[in-house]
Amino acid sequence: MFGNKPSLYMQFMEKSIRYLVMDSQNKTLIEKDEVVFETAIIQEGKVANKQLLETRLEVLVKEKKWKNASVSIILPDDLVTIRNEVLPAQLSRTEVDEYLNLHINESIRLPFEDAKVDYEITNQTEENQTVFLVAYPNEQIKALKEILEKASLKPVVADISSLSLYRLVNIEETISTHSDDHLLLLQWNPIDYSMTVFNQDIPQFNRHTRSQRLADMWKLNETGEFEWKGSEEGLEDVLDEQINMLERFLEFYQYTVMDGERSISHIVLSGYYPNLEHVKMLLEDRLTLPIHMLTLPEEISATDAALLGLTLKSRVREMKKIDKVKKEKKVKQSKSKKAKKEKKEQPVETSSRHEEAVVND
Repeated sequence: MFGNKPSLYMQFMEKSIRYLVMDSQNKTLIEKDEVVFETAIIQEGKVANKQLLETRLEVLVKEKKWKNASVSIILPDDLVTIRNEVLPAQLSRTEVDEYLNLHINESIRLPFEDAKVDYEITNQTEENQTVFLVAYPNEQIKALKEILEKASLKPVVADISSLSLYRLVNIEETISTHSDDHLLLLQWNPIDYSMTVFNQDIPQFNRHTRSQRLADMWKLNETGEFEWKGSEEGLEDVLDEQINMLERFLEFYQYTVMDGERSISHIVLSGYYPNLEHVKMLLEDRLTLPIHMLTLPEEISATDAALLGLTLKSRVREMKKIDKVKKEKKVKQSKSKKAKKEKKEQPVETSSRHEEAVVND
C-alpha cells in the first residue's frame, strides 16, 4: 500500500522556521520542531536570505521524506494589512473581484503597490455588502512560494497569525465572542507584538510593532528559545513601557476608532514570549479588563499556537460553507412563505369582473 503524504504547516520567523506535521487522514500530530539559523532569513517581513532558506529547506524535505507534501504557511505579521469595505449589494462575486481590482490603491488605499488581496463577504443588506480584506505584498508571497516549490513542496494556503489564533479562541468555551464584544487578540513576543481587535468574529483593526532595540537585547539560542541579554531591572522597564503603549492603544480604539461608543471588552493574550504568565500578571495588575490565555493541547506550546490554528482552517471553511447553505435555504424558505401569504391575502376579483361583462353585454 502507498503511504499518504503528511500535511505540513510552517511559520517563517526572523531566524527560524517553525513547523507542525499532521497526519493528512486522521489530523493527529506527527511531529513539531523549529529550525534555527545563525543569520536572519526574514527581515521586516521580507525574505532576507533566499539562498540560505532554499538550501536548508531542501535538505529538510529530503531528510524527512516530505517531497510533494502539501504545505500551508503563516505569513510574517510585519506587512499584513486588513480592511473592511462597504460595497453595493447588487455586485456579484465576479463583480466584487472586478471592483476590488479597479479600486485597490485608488479609493481603497494600501501601503504597497502590488498587493495580493483575499476577501470574504461578511455581511449583506438590501443596499450594501461588507467585505473583509486581507492584503499582502504579492512579491513576498511569490518569493515564499518559489522557495517552497523549489524544495519540492506544494504550497496550498497562506494565512495570517491573527486569524489562525482566533480559530482557537472560537473553540474556547471560557472566552466570550458575543456580538457586542470587542475582543483584543494580543500577540506578545520578545521583539515585536501585534494587536488585532475582533468584533462579530471579524477583525476590525490591527497594529503591529517591532523594536530593533529589543531585537538587539534578545538572543535566540540553538533550541529556539529567547534569552534576555540585559538585567532583570532593564527587562521590567521594557515590559512597563510596552504596557503603557497598550493602555494608549486601548484609549485610541475607544475614543478615536469607536468614537467613544464602544471599547475593548476583554483581552486574549498569546505569543511566544518566554514568560507569558508573568506578562499576564502584570496586565491584570494594570488593567481592569479580563485577561485570558488559550488552553492548548499538552503537546502544543504557546510558540506553536498559531500553527495549530492554521491546521483548523480547512475545517472552519467547510463549516462556513455548511452554514452559508443553511442560511440561503432559510432565506429562500422565508421568501417562499412570504410570497404564499401575500398571494392568499390578495382580494378575489374574478366574479365581479364576470358580472360586469354580463351587464355590459
